[in-house]
Amino acid sequence: MTPEEKAQFEAFQKEQARKAQAEAKRNQRKQLQEMTDEVMADAVKQLVDCNLNLVETKKRVIETFSTLMELRKEVNEEAGKKEQDTFMFTNSEGTQRIRIGYNMNDNYLDQVEEGIAKVKAYIQSLAKDDASKELIELVLRLLARDQKGNLKASRVIQLGQLAEKSGNEDFQEGMRIIREAYRPIRSKLFIRCSIKEPEKEWADIGLGISEV
Repeated sequence: MTPEEKAQFEAFQKEQARKAQAEAKRNQRKQLQEMTDEVMADAVKQLVDCNLNLVETKKRVIETFSTLMELRKEVNEEAGKKEQDTFMFTNSEGTQRIRIGYNMNDNYLDQVEEGIAKVKAYIQSLAKDDASKELIELVLRLLARDQKGNLKASRVIQLGQLAEKSGNEDFQEGMRIIREAYRPIRSKLFIRCSIKEPEKEWADIGLGISEV
């Protein structure tokens, strides 16, 4: 075998080895995907069944407490309290607690923009030097929107307190417009359960499908 023939043979062997290795890896990936498909089919079915059972259990518990919630509303109305969005029930021993209700998500009508413009115009008019500009930037952060594009009601309250202290009519009018535009939206009905063991803090029972 000449040196050239030997070099060609060695190159051929290397190419064959490379192809064999590539084929082996393809087979491994194929086997892994087949194993994944098999496990996934069983796992997804179990999780779907688990979710359905969890949803049905929550519904049954809420239905069980529906009469108590209506009675609680009547008692609160008689006592002059506003309508409740959330109800908490605790057993006599103080070891079990269930909360049923709605979370309130911040939301505003379009007219809020007019109020924001008035407030910003007044606050920005106070800028006299670099120090005051930095302070104004901090105040304007109270008007920063969340990921959904809404103002945070808690921040609006803080800004409203500043408006009252300022005594400025435009500032106060802007805050009035913002408050009047507030239209909170109820979240989906939720249920939370907690238990308390002796000498320990309240511990929530995981009722979410993603909780482990």
